[in-house]
Amino acid sequence: MIAPAPPPTRARRRRLSWRTMRAIMRREFIDVLRDRRSLILTFLYPISMLIMYGYGIRYDVDNVPLTILDYDETPESRDLTRQMIRSGYFQLVRWARNQHEIDRDLTTDKSKAAVIIPVQFAAHIRSGEPVTVQAVIDGSDSNTATIAQGYLLAMIARYALSLAPQGRHTPAAGVELKSRVWYNPELKSVNFIVPGVIAVIMMIVGAILTALSIVKEKERGTIEQILVSPIRPLEMMIGKIIPYVIIAFIDLVIVVVAGYVIFAVPIKGSLFQLAIFALLYLTASLGTGVFVSTIADTMQTAMLAAIFISLMPSILLSGFVFPLENMPAPIRLLSYFFPGRYFVTAIRGIYLKGVGISVLWPEALLLLCFSVGIVWLSASRFQDKLG
Repeated sequence: MIAPAPPPTRARRRRLSWRTMRAIMRREFIDVLRDRRSLILTFLYPISMLIMYGYGIRYDVDNVPLTILDYDETPESRDLTRQMIRSGYFQLVRWARNQHEIDRDLTTDKSKAAVIIPVQFAAHIRSGEPVTVQAVIDGSDSNTATIAQGYLLAMIARYALSLAPQGRHTPAAGVELKSRVWYNPELKSVNFIVPGVIAVIMMIVGAILTALSIVKEKERGTIEQILVSPIRPLEMMIGKIIPYVIIAFIDLVIVVVAGYVIFAVPIKGSLFQLAIFALLYLTASLGTGVFVSTIADTMQTAMLAAIFISLMPSILLSGFVFPLENMPAPIRLLSYFFPGRYFVTAIRGIYLKGVGISVLWPEALLLLCFSVGIVWLSASRFQDKLG
């Protein structure tokens, strides 16, 4: 009878274990280096996140777009407006000539606030009589509206104090600010968040799931089996996309209904026009997903690329969370290349302001151009790569 071999010593077990781990590590490094697209995205993603978050996120609200309507046009009223502009908190959009121009600026998002200086403003100050300056604030972005309102109160108080050394009556008893908040009078943040969440959800369903679905076929090797069949690449692409169109619209209905029932967020505009803008935006996101599938061969690469190209810009560069006017000029310029910017503006206009295509036609046109362009580019690359 042959005696069993003695068990390996601890040193031998440790040596064998290290040799095994070293072989596995070598194999993994080879796999990583072979998948250069994933490797590039792995290093590019954190760098881009650092730049986006470092330069794009600003909790301080500066350069609030401001329209001024000065009915008085006296040295005193001009002094007040100069103090507002020089403070750095506001960026002058224009000097309005009438109330209609103020309404248009606030409706079209050109301005976030407006100041109306009444007739006889200087006369009331000189005589020591109380005078009221009116402020109209766009409440669709509750955070910006609250801070802008505080800035205006501070500007009026500072102007009031500047009058005392000149021998005039104490402005605390003479100049006051009366503010009105439009579109979201209660300044509820949920009214601001829910429309933006819709944009993020539709981008996730449209871009990420579409890209993963197509790349999954590549990894399984079933896409070659489909292509050798009579099915053309374009037919396959359309067949893969349509289910996600249906899913995205179901998600849209669920979120809209839930926002109304759970959070009491009403829609002041047209549901039909909301559906039109959603279709345009969904087309753009689906085209982005197909484009991602043409540059990714693995699900890992597809996920990183989809997050980098679609999800991250839809959160950071759309105005969903952080106002675009507070971002540096290069970041604002970059935001024009992503459809989320236009859709968030459109959906908030429909939700909170009740406006339609007559006001939002620039966003509709840009979404249409982006959708047609990305779908054409993605379909061409998809057919060239698989056809």
